[in-house]
Amino acid sequence: MLAPRRAHDPLSGEGAARFGGRWNPKDRRALYLSAELPTAVAEYEQELGIRPGTFCAYDVAAEPVVDFRDDAVLAAWGVEPESRFAPWKTILLVRGGRPPGWDIADRLFGSGMAGILTPSSRMSGGTNLVLWRWNDSPSRSVVALDPQRDLPRDQSSWPVAPARPLR
Repeated sequence: MLAPRRAHDPLSGEGAARFGGRWNPKDRRALYLSAELPTAVAEYEQELGIRPGTFCAYDVAAEPVVDFRDDAVLAAWGVEPESRFAPWKTILLVRGGRPPGWDIADRLFGSGMAGILTPSSRMSGGTNLVLWRWNDSPSRSVVALDPQRDLPRDQSSWPVAPARPLR
């Protein structure tokens, strides 16, 4: 799911870089993709609730990716299973700390990983793919699927906020 304002550039990862995310520190671009539509919606809404969003499907080939759904893989990387679900926003914004996902991401990124497969923190049974590297080699290709060119070409549809709240 994309914020409509950002739908013109579905491969940028800049929104994640601007604020940081569960699996990327601020200033590191990341694509947060979900394997299932309900998971994508739940992840997009976060604690904000219902808001406009643009669905976009992707064709992804990404290697190497670490599978954090597997406890043996977590153990091999020295990652505690519960760190996948740490309240990263509370740690960052309330406590002024550094979320554990950022240190894990730094380590994996430094090891050359393209990203991780991880359970959703918002949808039980859902899976997310978080990429830090894409479209930089033949083994890391991500294409936004837009066969009828429905996604906006630029941000001109959203020059200013509406004068009054919409319902």
